[in-house]
Amino acid sequence: YLGNPGLIDYYVPFLQTVHDTCNGNIDIFGASHLGHSAGSHVSDPSRMYTLEEQVESKIAIVDRLREMYPVGTRFILAGHSMGSWLALRVLKARPNHGIEHLFELFPTIHRIADTPNGRKLKPLFKPSTRSIAGGAVSTLRFLFSAPAIFQSVVGLVTGQQKDMAQVTSQLLLHSSVVKNCLFLAGEEMEAIKIMDKELIEEHASKLVFYYGRTDEWSPIENYYEMRDQFPKVKSYLCNQGMVHAFVLGHGEAMGLLVGGWINEF
Repeated sequence: YLGNPGLIDYYVPFLQTVHDTCNGNIDIFGASHLGHSAGSHVSDPSRMYTLEEQVESKIAIVDRLREMYPVGTRFILAGHSMGSWLALRVLKARPNHGIEHLFELFPTIHRIADTPNGRKLKPLFKPSTRSIAGGAVSTLRFLFSAPAIFQSVVGLVTGQQKDMAQVTSQLLLHSSVVKNCLFLAGEEMEAIKIMDKELIEEHASKLVFYYGRTDEWSPIENYYEMRDQFPKVKSYLCNQGMVHAFVLGHGEAMGLLVGGWINEF
């Protein structure tokens, strides 16, 4: 389950590395968030998808996978950032669906609005700001109409490598997508407040939490809180210098780590 922006294309190097590390012995499924991609499959670009609709879509995916695979198939859920909160919601809704493990990477599962980034960026999630951002993106796409040029500009401004700059320029930077990302972020600020301690305690043996040392979406204090309150949960603190948005440069490193966990199980 992805963070926000929720574009599966950002996660390809990470997921490919997980698959390779497991010698191809697992099937991996991932999906972008509703409204976080543009194209002919989008029937109403003006629609804003709520956080609860994102939860429902993730539950529906798990239900469909359970139908596709034989009885007794084991499932592992992996969540990144707010996707960790989504994964916990899916586990709570489907506790008997063969979900054996949850990997929660740089998790934002409570008090997200009170984090350094939450406090700093919250003004961007207002309706007026969303409209301005959407208009600005449309203007940029008009000014740099050639895809190759737009990609180069995005790479120069963001410092992203070529493959990630391509995802950002071609898939993320559309007015409807940017507005949906900001709308969802606003909903996260209001909804992701209280840790579901009962759920975590109930499923402690299934859970792996991985925190960053300099993460301003999930501060290091969250690691110590998880470690001290839930000793049965496997809680790790990154020692590889990975950042919250690990998909932008550390996808392979994280893939090796997650693939190793799977092999251990």
